[in-house]
Formats: sequence, structure tokens, C-alpha cells
Amino acid sequence: MDPVSGISSIAPEKIRRAALLAIGVMLPWFIGIVSGYAQYGSIASFASYLLVVSFPILPTRHCLAILGLSALLFSLFASVGGFVTLGSVSFFIFALLAALAQGLGELKQGYFRLPIALSALAFFLSVGQVPASGPVFYSLCFTLGAVWGVFLARLMLPVNQQTEVGVSLKMSSLSLRFAAGMGIVSLVGSVLACLSGGSHPCWLPAAALRVMKPTREQTVYRIKTRSIGTLAGAATGGLLLGLSPLPWLHALIAGGMLFAMQLIGAKRYGGWSFCLTAIALAFNLTPDASAVNMALNRSLLTIVGMCLALLALLILVRNGRRDVAVKPQDAQIPTE
Repeated sequence: MDPVSGISSIAPEKIRRAALLAIGVMLPWFIGIVSGYAQYGSIASFASYLLVVSFPILPTRHCLAILGLSALLFSLFASVGGFVTLGSVSFFIFALLAALAQGLGELKQGYFRLPIALSALAFFLSVGQVPASGPVFYSLCFTLGAVWGVFLARLMLPVNQQTEVGVSLKMSSLSLRFAAGMGIVSLVGSVLACLSGGSHPCWLPAAALRVMKPTREQTVYRIKTRSIGTLAGAATGGLLLGLSPLPWLHALIAGGMLFAMQLIGAKRYGGWSFCLTAIALAFNLTPDASAVNMALNRSLLTIVGMCLALLALLILVRNGRRDVAVKPQDAQIPTE
């Protein structure tokens, strides 16, 4: 598709919705800046952001229940990440549980797949990000932001007009080997995170898990389509943190990227992954180095994470088996 014609063909309604969503998601951050609590506002906006981007389209049935449960998942995973200490026994236990939960979501598919995957991301990115007021306050801010995200999603996101087909989960060698691969990647990545420097070392296992799929071919395809976007997004997220002393500009650029992300759409993996990564890593409470150093650090963590996912191919099964889970498009459930 020609980029110019693609941009010109975007419906005005989609542009309006993307702009309103970006403003709504960043509103807690703006309120925090005005009131002198930019750090706490950014936590709430981070939660709203994760919930909103988890639903390219809303389910026809049980919409509020699915949104509410997703908000609960986000709050739970982020709160646990805020309470654990990097390198502790509890950190490794919950890192394993987060990876297994993400693997279950991948196998089951459906509307909870992306919320579970991004909840695991919220866990890893919350480790070591607790403000001076403590993990309880972090959890409260995140929960309020997730609830605000439910309101935004229900009010603004489109509803699926297609027939929704459920997908049953069957235990098989594929699911067992995928679970083993997810667990090993998470634990090895978490060990490497403990040995890494920077303010977001847990981005390493998170980056590896983000490209994991049940089969070798699916995982290779995801690495190919996302590696450049994710790597560029990680570097951009680090550069954005250089704007922390200018919170208004920081929040405005993050909001502009969310606007672009909504227009790009989840089906354009590279661009969508770039925005997802850059915005997620722009929410950082403890930037500890220059923008360039943080960009380089996140880029290196991303590369190591991708290499770790490639090593996991030794565990995963090949495509073409009867026990491979149904494809998302076959289930007619939108996915990223």
C-alpha cells in the first residue's frame, strides 16, 4: 500500500476517536503535572494506556465484564511487580507465573489474550518503579488508571460486528512445550535482568516473551515482523526519558505517539510494536542516565531478549500439527 494513499484513506471518525483516546489516556498525567504530582499521574496514564491498547475492538457480549476483569488483571500484575524486589525468590516465582499466564492466553486466544500479555509486561515494567510513597500508593494509582481506561474503552472503542467464535483449549505436546519454553525464557531472562544495569532491566525478559508464540514458525515470523519496530521503540523510549525534566513535552509526545498508534492499527506489526514499546518505556519513574545511554541500554536489552527467544525455538514444535491452536483470524477475534 502506498503510504500517502493509506494515510489519506483513514476515516475522519477514526482520526477523531484516536485523538480523543490519546487525550483521555494522557489526562491523568496532565492533571498530575498541573497539581505537582506528575509522577503519580504518569502511573495512572500508564495503566489506562495498557488497557486501551489491549482492545483494538470490543466484544459484543459481556463487554463491561471483560473490560473489568482486564483492569483487575492489570492492577494485580502491576501491584505484584511493585511489591517484589529484583533478584528475590518472589520475583522469580512471579516472573514464572506471569510467563505461564501469558502462554495460557496465547493458547486460549480470545479477548483476554492481549490483556494477559500486557499484564505480564506491566509486571516486569513495574519492578523497581515504586515511587517514594511506596508500593501501596503505586498500586492505588495504577488501579485508578485502569478503571479510567475501562471508561475510555467502553465509551470510545468500536464494537466487533462479526460473529464471535470461541476457542477451546486442549492440552497437548504443543501446549506443554510452549509452556516450558515460556517458563525457561522468563527465568533465564530474569536472571540476566538481575545482572543488567539501567532503570528497566526487566525489559529484557519482557521483550523476549513478547515475541513468543506456540510454534517455531509463528515465533520466527513474530521476531521478523517485530524486531525492528521493537528495537527502534526501545531506543525511542529511552530518548523520550530525556524529556523527564520537561513533563509537558514528555506527555505530549507520548500522547502523539498513542494517537499515531491508533491510526496505524494492530495489524501493521512493525509500526504498532514501535509505538507500543516506545510509549511503554516512556513511563519510567527513575530515569538514571542520559537519554542516549538509556536508549542504548534498552536497545541492548531488546537484542538480548530476541536472542533468548531464538534459543527457545529448540523447545517449540513445528507448524502443521493437528494440535496447533486455531488461528486468531479463524476465531474472528481481533488481535495484535
